[in-house]
Amino acid sequence: MDELLRRLQETNRKAIKLERLILRMKEEKDKLRSNFDALKTEMASRDTELNEMQEKYEAVKLAKQISPDTDRKAVQEKIDLYIKEIDACLKRFGE
Repeated sequence: MDELLRRLQETNRKAIKLERLILRMKEEKDKLRSNFDALKTEMASRDTELNEMQEKYEAVKLAKQISPDTDRKAVQEKIDLYIKEIDACLKRFGE
């Protein structure tokens, strides 16, 4: 009987240790999830910044290509081409 009681107490101590370990692991998981979510948000923000910078770059690039002595018709054709490319991209996003 003493042996059975001793084994039961030992099993109980191991169960308590496992419960504590599980609790610590859950806390660690929550911290990691929080860090992951924060990094995901930061990445989305940086993607937005990158897209804005690319748009500004394209605008500057277009402005440099369009100098005062450039033919108005050529400028209009270039703008129309950009509009068509934008429309095509929007259609692909909509699909």
